[in-house]
Amino acid sequence: MWQLIWKDVMIQRGSIILLAVLLICIVIFGANIGMPAFIFLLLGALVAGGSFIAKSISRDEDNHTLLFVTSLPVSRKDVVMARYIGTLISMLTAIVFLYIVTSIVMWTFIPIADFFVSTGTALVIVLGVTTLLFPIYFWLGYDSMKYVLSGLIIFYTLLTFLTSLPSVQRVIKWIVEWGYSSILMLLLGLMMILYLVSMRLSIRVLGFTDL
Repeated sequence: MWQLIWKDVMIQRGSIILLAVLLICIVIFGANIGMPAFIFLLLGALVAGGSFIAKSISRDEDNHTLLFVTSLPVSRKDVVMARYIGTLISMLTAIVFLYIVTSIVMWTFIPIADFFVSTGTALVIVLGVTTLLFPIYFWLGYDSMKYVLSGLIIFYTLLTFLTSLPSVQRVIKWIVEWGYSSILMLLLGLMMILYLVSMRLSIRVLGFTDL
């Protein structure tokens, strides 16, 4: 399993370097225009997570890697677990990298509470998306996953526009007053449970899927 994760890293090493440069640019740009650290940390974490997932799956699809790997003496369970665990590792690595870069650029350590809120929100979103997408990918293939991903992008776009409505803003204000950090911790816990359920489902799906 770990060899499969390392395979993704080595295949994407060029993209990872470019992604690191992009994240640095996002932080520098955000800091220079006075953007709250919460915003560009959230944006950076989302870009990092989404980019790594999309690139790794896209490259595997182009090279028919899934078909090749499953023909080797590697269990399909390991193939699935490598995808899920690799996603978590990439997100956590990006989060640590963002914290270091942001602290250097702003010449101060970002308060852990603010850092948790921004990166935790990004983690919930990325885990939520992958929880839905990975079983579809392992069952129906890359093309079907792309359609679902397009739908999710449209959904999140509409959700963003909805935040401008007064009623939605009142709900957001209530959430913040009630304690967003507490809600976020609950969401992270729930999302991790769903993530494990999704991984288990993907293992079962890939087990009976003909590639």
